[in-house]
Amino acid sequence: MTYASEHQRLKPVLEAARKLDIATNPTPEAIFEAGNGAFQIWCTPDDHPSGWEGVSMTRCAFSKPCAYVASVRWGWEGERIVHLWLSSDAYELGDHLGAGRYALHNRPEDLTWAESKVHRLFQLAGVPIPPIVIED
Repeated sequence: MTYASEHQRLKPVLEAARKLDIATNPTPEAIFEAGNGAFQIWCTPDDHPSGWEGVSMTRCAFSKPCAYVASVRWGWEGERIVHLWLSSDAYELGDHLGAGRYALHNRPEDLTWAESKVHRLFQLAGVPIPPIVIED
């Protein structure tokens, strides 16, 4: 494997994330924002982790009201992608609860919800999912 072949191996995942881009796709399953070697996961009033009930979400530049939940990036070992790094930050939930914008990092409910979305995305892309590692 090489750096280029690894990017090709996971290219379908980023393509699927781009098809389900929250900025341009108003369908309920469109909750992703893809980059070159990573993607973000957003929640909506109708699809969110446990505990997000009543959190105010705004549309801003996106296709629907949403709030950031998590990031996923490739975990490299040399020139090979061996896992996925997952981390979450519940900024809007922290504000809503009065805990502070940066108080809810890697909340278990958010990680569990995000992991299910990652599995679904890889399944849609037809790519075997590498192990998921929680990034602190």
